[in-house]
Amino acid sequence: MKAIIISIGDELVLGQVADTNAVWLSQQLPPLGITVSEHVTVGDDIDAVTAALTRTGQTADVLLVTGGLGPTDDDLTRYALAKVLAVELELRRDCLEQIEKFFVRMNREMSPTNRVQAMIPAGCEVLANQIGTAPGISVRLAAAAAFFLPGVPSEMKKMFDESVKSKLQELISVDGVKGVIVCRALRVVGTGESNIAQMLGGMMARGRNPLVNSTVADGMISIKIIARSDDETSAQGLIEPVEMEIRKRLGNLIFGCGDETLAGAVADMLRRQRRTLAVAESCTGGWLAKELTDSSGASEFLQAGWVTYSNRAKTDCLGVSTDIIDSYGAVSEQVAGRLAAGARQIAQTDYGLGITGIAGPTGGTDEKPVGLVYIALADETEVKVIRNVFPGDRDQVRRRAVNTALDALRHRLIQRNAKAD
Repeated sequence: MKAIIISIGDELVLGQVADTNAVWLSQQLPPLGITVSEHVTVGDDIDAVTAALTRTGQTADVLLVTGGLGPTDDDLTRYALAKVLAVELELRRDCLEQIEKFFVRMNREMSPTNRVQAMIPAGCEVLANQIGTAPGISVRLAAAAAFFLPGVPSEMKKMFDESVKSKLQELISVDGVKGVIVCRALRVVGTGESNIAQMLGGMMARGRNPLVNSTVADGMISIKIIARSDDETSAQGLIEPVEMEIRKRLGNLIFGCGDETLAGAVADMLRRQRRTLAVAESCTGGWLAKELTDSSGASEFLQAGWVTYSNRAKTDCLGVSTDIIDSYGAVSEQVAGRLAAGARQIAQTDYGLGITGIAGPTGGTDEKPVGLVYIALADETEVKVIRNVFPGDRDQVRRRAVNTALDALRHRLIQRNAKAD
């Protein structure tokens, strides 16, 4: 069974907002045995939306459409659908009552413009929206079972889980479709995608089942193992030996699986080993500390953090001497080392991380280009400094710096654990 996902909105076409809805929906369909064949992004233009619905309704088995169900003039999905179906919009009193009750619960006055959200193309089924004002719509559109969902991610996800998923399961049962697609992701850091391809070799050949592929973002690689089988248990059975072989070949380059983050993996290791950390950041501006504190309980291991953006802060807060800064510059191996050692000493922790660099887009020279970042890791025995020149814009440089710092600490923790064993 083939599905097409349509995302509607000028903000998506113009690149102002990332299309997370299509990504999430694409992850929900394979376990049901539905293959996503196409993503379509359309702006807030009734002719463009009408054309997209007409074309995809004739080629897809399942059509999932998000966006354009709001109360403003640029929310055109209901009008386009009515045009394709050649029917009129009808005011659904049950929908209007639900919208009115929503505003009562929120203790807010309902705008008259919200009434348009209760206008549904004749003959369509309504999908209840429990946490917002935009009802969803279900209808047979040419060859496709079509579902129209709100563009707000939280509303879209809840409507899919509570209404659409069960309808898709019924559709699959009626059509006699068998089989599922199961995907497992391994998270990798510390090497390039081309090196991964070389290490895995023929395992990444096309046409295999399970299929192994990779994607990369900000220096982090996701290796996907995708298996097709009659049921989930069989698919998992196909994945297991492939995952074991990948882990054997890549070893400690793998830091986690699924949605696990590098910071989360490092945090878990620090907790298990009962080790503590302090961080001192310059060019990353607190990003490292933010990553480590994204999950609760970080106070178990993260004792302190400094954002020492100016030279004076480096000196006053962490004891980096003015002589070192004058001799080597704020972006240098020597300063990074003092940041890490100073943070560790002052906070009395097991480890200290220090970061200083030139994130850009200005400030670079031939000797010290944009993207140059020094990362230092201090413990009770030594201070190790890594020199990096990261590609990309300001945010990419800073994110890569944070990831590299976390990975350096991860490997140190792995070494310590191995010695303890």
